[in-house]
Amino acid sequence: MASVAEETRPPAEPRRVGRSIIPALPAAAGLVAFFLVPLLVFAVYSVLTAQLYDVSAPFTLDAYGEAVSSRVNRTLATNSAVIGLATAAVTVAVGLPIAYWLRRSAGRLRIPVLFLIIASMFASYLVRIYAWRTVLGANGLINNGLQRLGLIDEPLDFLLYSRFAVAVALVHIFLPYVVLVLYAAMGPLGAGLLEAAQDLGAGSRTLWRRVIIPLMAAPAASAFLFVFILSASDYVTPQFLGGTNGVTLGVQVQVNFRTLGNYPVAAATSILMMAAFLACYLLSSLVLRLLRLQDIRFVN
Repeated sequence: MASVAEETRPPAEPRRVGRSIIPALPAAAGLVAFFLVPLLVFAVYSVLTAQLYDVSAPFTLDAYGEAVSSRVNRTLATNSAVIGLATAAVTVAVGLPIAYWLRRSAGRLRIPVLFLIIASMFASYLVRIYAWRTVLGANGLINNGLQRLGLIDEPLDFLLYSRFAVAVALVHIFLPYVVLVLYAAMGPLGAGLLEAAQDLGAGSRTLWRRVIIPLMAAPAASAFLFVFILSASDYVTPQFLGGTNGVTLGVQVQVNFRTLGNYPVAAATSILMMAAFLACYLLSSLVLRLLRLQDIRFVN
């Protein structure tokens, strides 16, 4: 009887691979046009001989040697790493509790707060930078307030034109994005799992340490890398708030392109930065795998 049933069963329709690929073609075309092609152009520029606002043959790796051996580049790379790590760490550390509160405890305030977070993203990038210059300046809100309270006699110089100022502004810029990413990632986090942990005696600290943070490790790592890469490579905010101490490697790339006209060195520096960011991504993936956090599934 089983063989008769198998014989009368209609044949399975063959999978049409072509139809499954068609919806992905626009995204693939955009990726090729706006990422791969510029990357290839930069790769070609980086191995050409530098001239003033021009490049020419022969092909050479001198630009990479100059980019690596430059003491200025090494100093700016350190600034980029410090600013990127500090900004990413603070943003994720602040964004994770906010996202958890919105998902689990906000109640009726959830929609208004989400609206305010999204509305803040429409503010101009430059307007927010100039706002922080006003707040952190010698005659800014913080220094004037501290002087009126009698806590300081002179303005605090480290508030502006420093790594601190750049990191504060970048945290303000990227925090809404991180909150939304982590808020969406907490959607599948089942309330039953948290209640079960509390029933087993888990307090607030244990709940965060043993349940929430392990389950949110992969989304938090993605948000961390997102903020770190954009902060470490930013060149607009350091120009307005960094002064001489908070300049990043992105500023040097911009100077080589626009001011010095040294296209090969600028392209080589950009590719080296991308390679460093790729290494950070691979390292984070390896750490998540070793800690067995990458394959954790949410339980409803």
